[in-house]
Amino acid sequence: MKPGFYLVFCLFAFIALSPAQSSSSQDDQPNIVPRNPPRDAPTKKRTPKPVTPAENKPVDNQEQPNQSQGQNSNQPQGESSSQPAPSGSGESSSRDSQVDFRNQPQPKITRDEPDPQSYDFDPHKAVKDVEVGRFYFSRKNYRAALDRFREALLYKPNDAEATYGMAQTLEKLDLPDQAYQAYSKYLEILPEGSYAKDSKIALERIKPLLHDSKSEPEKRAADDLATGELLLARNDFDGARAHFEDALRESPENALAYLRLAESLQGLQRLDEARFGYKKYIELQPNGKYVARAKKAISDIDWILGK
Repeated sequence: MKPGFYLVFCLFAFIALSPAQSSSSQDDQPNIVPRNPPRDAPTKKRTPKPVTPAENKPVDNQEQPNQSQGQNSNQPQGESSSQPAPSGSGESSSRDSQVDFRNQPQPKITRDEPDPQSYDFDPHKAVKDVEVGRFYFSRKNYRAALDRFREALLYKPNDAEATYGMAQTLEKLDLPDQAYQAYSKYLEILPEGSYAKDSKIALERIKPLLHDSKSEPEKRAADDLATGELLLARNDFDGARAHFEDALRESPENALAYLRLAESLQGLQRLDEARFGYKKYIELQPNGKYVARAKKAISDIDWILGK
């Protein structure tokens, strides 16, 4: 009896304790909250975007008209629209630009001289300009001196001092015709002035160099040289260039025109063409008085362009 009773007692005890163990095991588990809300929870509805009509939609690859297409719109189909781009100012090429002005007529760029009527009569400014012009002349800066004497004559026409300074400067710049006129003008203003004797000597000195001993093309070239020189004095390089090119069309072997053209081209930063002009001057005038200046300019251009 005892062993059977003991066996039944153990069986009932095991059955009684098993629900508690299962409940305790469930209680030991962590309370895990689901990450997503339940399906029947209210959700925010999205408002559908209005559909853009097809004709109003921007096309990403739509070609926009540009300036180059507008320029080439008149070209026939099948022809290439690419053209060589003009060389920039100061750009170097493989060789010097050789320019022949005899068969290349181009429109002249005219630069009018200042209107004397726009300058009020002011003798004080004229005296100051003459003083500065003499300073530049003493420093052999003849181009700056020319500009000052010219301005003095605008403030005070027929000023004897400015007229004589203008004559001297024009002679130094190898413009004998204009210098002759200026010396003659001084003698008209002051026939017995302090520079009258020097003016008469200068007239005799430059008389063989006047237009009378030149052909018509050479006379026109001399006029263009004088006008270009005045424009150079005002740093109008483009206007001066046009007149010097015209001078070379009239007189293709004019060494001074090549030199002045080279100076104006250098002012425009067209260095290859300027170097050609300097070399042409040396070729035409190997012993000219501007050879040293031309060689120095060539050396400076070679240094800039790396040649």
